[in-house]
Amino acid sequence: MPRRRIFQKREPLAVTYRRNRAHIDSQISDPAQAARFAADFPASDLPALPVKRGPIGASGTPLEADVVRAVGDVLALHPRVLFALRINSGAASYEAATGRYAPVWFHKWVRSPEKFRMSDFFGATIDARLLALECKRPGWTKPTDQREREQAAFLALVRKVGGVGAFITDAEQLHELLR
Repeated sequence: MPRRRIFQKREPLAVTYRRNRAHIDSQISDPAQAARFAADFPASDLPALPVKRGPIGASGTPLEADVVRAVGDVLALHPRVLFALRINSGAASYEAATGRYAPVWFHKWVRSPEKFRMSDFFGATIDARLLALECKRPGWTKPTDQREREQAAFLALVRKVGGVGAFITDAEQLHELLR
């Protein structure tokens, strides 16, 4: 039985055309040949690039996913971050050799002094402090349900051991925390 490829996202054809065109342009060293290529295959003939739209909530404000993306971008480049890991929640399953479905956990608490919920990001700073960040949509103010209280308990534990643990509603808050 052939393997199905899942989770393989193809880039739009216009992006592929432009990438190939840029590669060909970079390989042509003769100006006369470059002019002939440009005349034969004008850039105006390339399909239009798709318009990227970010997800917007019902109120028109950015979603939590936008904050997660922005915080991830900052963590990837910030000089005070030693490493950072994006934590997904939940679990999945797969069909084992026995024919039964077996769970695959993205993370699983083995021991904790109270009920915690892992944050969106976990890592360490270059000065050996733990780093735990839970992203929330802009305008969020305080924990209101059990899930958020469990997240707050984990962030409090990280702060208790001298780390950086916080709810983040804007990537700019991260710069302040990492000073």
